[in-house]
Amino acid sequence: MKPIQPQPAEWIDTAPIHVSVAKDMAATPEEVFAVLADHESWPTWFEGLKSVEVTGKAAGVGAERMVDVPQMGMVEEEFNVWEPNQRFGFTVVAMARPSLNTLNELITLEPSTYGTLVTYQQGFDPKKVAAPAIKIAAKRRIPGVLLAALAGLEREAVARRPAG
Repeated sequence: MKPIQPQPAEWIDTAPIHVSVAKDMAATPEEVFAVLADHESWPTWFEGLKSVEVTGKAAGVGAERMVDVPQMGMVEEEFNVWEPNQRFGFTVVAMARPSLNTLNELITLEPSTYGTLVTYQQGFDPKKVAAPAIKIAAKRRIPGVLLAALAGLEREAVARRPAG
């Protein structure tokens, strides 16, 4: 693993490349956050993730996990935002194949009349050699991947409701 530059959550707003998608879900913020906080379940609803393993504490700012992302290899993440039922965010601190200087992700949950408006943001600072490909992916592929993940997140949150 090679270290990359961690950034605070606010960095996403000024990232060289920024992707943001949103979905109004038929689940409460509590239901959605419970799924987000269940790290090992991510590959069941976020297509393309091979595995997620908690490597330090599991909850709160400073929690750590290792994620196997096919296009990027192993990625080590550290949580810099953990506000139950409101915000969930992390910065990548190391990558097996670093094509990025920095990567941050932030998921925001807002109550809505339907259930919860979930916004998923990613901020990238790619290495110069990877910048053209990442810029194209940020426009053409990544938004669709994130929207599919949000649909999976909603299905998982609804499926976990107690029967009755």
